[in-house]
Amino acid sequence: MQDRQSSPRPDAQPRALRLACYLDASKQGGSSASLAVLLGALGPDIDVTVLGTSEEIVSWVASARPGTATHVVSPVRSKFDLRSIREHVRAVRHIKPDILHVNLDNPFTAPYGLLAGVLTRTVTIAVVHSATPAWNRRQQWLVRLIAPRVDAYVAVSGAVARTTESLLGLPTGSARVIYNGAQPPSSLATRDATPAPLVGAVGRLAQEKGYPVLLQALRALPGCRLVFVGDGVDRAGLEAQVDELELTERVTFAGWVEPPWTARWAVDVLAVPSFTEGFPLVIVEAMLAGIPVVASNVGGIPEMVVDGETGLLVPPGDAPALAAALERLLGDPELRAAVAARSRSVAEQSYTASAMAKNFEALYRRLRH
Repeated sequence: MQDRQSSPRPDAQPRALRLACYLDASKQGGSSASLAVLLGALGPDIDVTVLGTSEEIVSWVASARPGTATHVVSPVRSKFDLRSIREHVRAVRHIKPDILHVNLDNPFTAPYGLLAGVLTRTVTIAVVHSATPAWNRRQQWLVRLIAPRVDAYVAVSGAVARTTESLLGLPTGSARVIYNGAQPPSSLATRDATPAPLVGAVGRLAQEKGYPVLLQALRALPGCRLVFVGDGVDRAGLEAQVDELELTERVTFAGWVEPPWTARWAVDVLAVPSFTEGFPLVIVEAMLAGIPVVASNVGGIPEMVVDGETGLLVPPGDAPALAAALERLLGDPELRAAVAARSRSVAEQSYTASAMAKNFEALYRRLRH
């Protein structure tokens, strides 16, 4: 006699989708901040666990979604660290997610999160935030071995998608693009009474951000002030450069601030002079806040900043071009207002947290077994 499957009751509720989000970041940065924004915007019918190697970062990301479970595993020191690798695998087996969402700073980070997903036969999505190459051959070999077994690669921009495919030997067009998003601001900081224009530089104080170039540009903008919102390994070097260039009275180091930074600092222009970027969340936040942007023409930035329309683009490392673009915006209030209005309109249509969450939810359900 053949078994018969009973039909579900019409009023039965579908089981919540179990999502595990893995990250191996040890410091707060754009990729972990983007993941936190995503978790806060996902629908209530998704049951989330944040899994990672840093208790501080795991807790910080999970705090964006009240009630989120957390699980911390030991970082894997090398491919010979079998104990930590087994710990990763056991954690995924314990959580039993329908989808394992692995957050990657670049295509070669978080390899043991990907490996745990592959070994447990869990549907695994790799989300790549920038496209820098591997820093050693071992890392490259391991990820290239795992990559074809990952169910989906997602990149935060078309530029990151194509570079990821090339670096990992994936078929052209196989990496999907889901743009980063941010929450529209509920409140904005008010401008102080100082008439001098204020340029903002928001993010990690690190070499790839190009901030020494910005300080060189500032020398050509007398009377203009600059605030660094963020912290990082290059702070001491930047402070020394500020002293050397005699800019101490015009530069403020605000340190790290609780997001959103637009609720703390009202700047006239945001400067993003980076040498490499994926799809920087800070530009999305500025666009949604109506702050015009001057940025390097690198990575995914041209996909969001259309030169002369939703911001100004300059070649990376070109201090005179950066100074000229900043002067153009700061010296023309009408242009600044027009750029701000257009960029806000574009961001509200395409770069919100809800738009990002909707795209990821659709992908999760499409891949769910």
